Amino acid sequence: MTPLNDPDDPDDLGGTGLTLTAGPAAPGTLALRLTGALDHESADALVREVARRLAERPAPRLLRLDCAGLTACDSLGLSALLMIGRRTGAAACALRLDRRPPHLDRLLEITGTHGYLAGPGEEPGPA
Repeated sequence: MTPLNDPDDPDDLGGTGLTLTAGPAAPGTLALRLTGALDHESADALVREVARRLAERPAPRLLRLDCAGLTACDSLGLSALLMIGRRTGAAACALRLDRRPPHLDRLLEITGTHGYLAGPGEEPGPA
């Protein structure tokens, strides 16, 4: 799927264990599903891949990250999400973190980043 991916697993971001899968989306929307741990091993690869996709033409106006498959998110994972938020803002693209697992919501609440990253129009997380 991308040059950062492990050839044995086309969705894996450079062998980090985090997979990024494009999903169906409305025109002008880029929908990506995250599966695995967003951590010190995968954070940089995710930011690079999202930046690459934001640079494609036509540029998306909305990036929806489906987080239901996220098994963990450490401080560098949060930093990656914040960097993606900056990049989407600079590209005039809205960011939504959909279907957030409870551990991600707790991290966003504790750090005061929930409103900035989750945004309006979010899809509810898994029960």
